[in-house]
Amino acid sequence: MRVRAVVLLAAMPLLLGAWTLSSENHMPWNPRGKAVVKTPGGVSHVIRYSVCNFGPHAGRLRFGGDPINSGSPYMSLVVRELKGNPAVLDIEDGILRLGNNSSFAVLGTAHVQDRPVRRGTFVLFRHKGGGVTGKVRYAGSWKCG
Repeated sequence: MRVRAVVLLAAMPLLLGAWTLSSENHMPWNPRGKAVVKTPGGVSHVIRYSVCNFGPHAGRLRFGGDPINSGSPYMSLVVRELKGNPAVLDIEDGILRLGNNSSFAVLGTAHVQDRPVRRGTFVLFRHKGGGVTGKVRYAGSWKCG
């Protein structure tokens, strides 16, 4: 019985530390953040609300407060600083939905206008798979709020 108590007491700091770390990494949606996406046909879509979090060299830009499986506009981009040029972000994974219930994968490039990373511009291409992009081009700007 004493052994179980000692093991439980020894494990408590690890469990509480992991719980605290995960809650610190969860950032609330910012209602002042937004992305403006221009389609190849010239139609602009505004996607409101953002969560933007960055580590030393990589991060995630998310826009649109509704769940990913709803019909509302949504964009989530996984970005990494281009080696040798921290003002350019390589979009290595992403999803874009512009309100017509069709979501698709995207790849592209973003340019940072502020440090720390708060706003910038981007160019996205439909991702066909295996790193191959299509010719359909979406361009726009983003602001984390």
